[in-house]
Amino acid sequence: MNLSVSAKSQTALVTDELFKDMEQLKYPIVSEVDNEDMEIKINKDFEKYIKESYKELKENETQAEKYGFQGDYQTDYQVKYNTSPCLSIVTSNYIFSGGAHGNTTVQSFNYDIEVGKRVYLTDILTTDEQKKAVQDYVWEYAIERPDIFYPDLKKEDIKLTKDTAFYFTDEGITLVFQQYEIAPYVSGNQEIHTPTDVYKKS
Repeated sequence: MNLSVSAKSQTALVTDELFKDMEQLKYPIVSEVDNEDMEIKINKDFEKYIKESYKELKENETQAEKYGFQGDYQTDYQVKYNTSPCLSIVTSNYIFSGGAHGNTTVQSFNYDIEVGKRVYLTDILTTDEQKKAVQDYVWEYAIERPDIFYPDLKKEDIKLTKDTAFYFTDEGITLVFQQYEIAPYVSGNQEIHTPTDVYKKS
């Protein structure tokens, strides 16, 4: 947490919670949100998320026992943006279910307290023109870095949907792609900062 940011300018106070006291199931709880209804809604979203994660952990344990591998499952999160009225938290779920290596899935939870709702990428990129502009931007960014991204990446491989993870920044948004989505495993989850002027049309 950035201590130089005054508490007044923060959207929420975010603290760690462990589901069923399990070290591997960490999730966030928010408090001190100006809008009480929104605070309840945000915490319900994370409660739903961690219950689904718990179910996945249990399924992985069952598979590990059945097929004789050392299963692993860990949840984590990062507060990416916490400046009133917006809040962005990105969760990551690591699962090892046999094979060469584990896999990490990211999910984003973005909120606008002023508007009083959770924000998805499709709430920001509302037109085909905006989606295409961001798709072009990501593709150009990727082809300039063939050592990081798939060298044969096609523009249509860059999917921008309601479920595409992202977080707010002061200058726009940062898109977060899943492993293997646009880059090989070794490159991890790619984060691509996209300035507002790429998708905001005057």
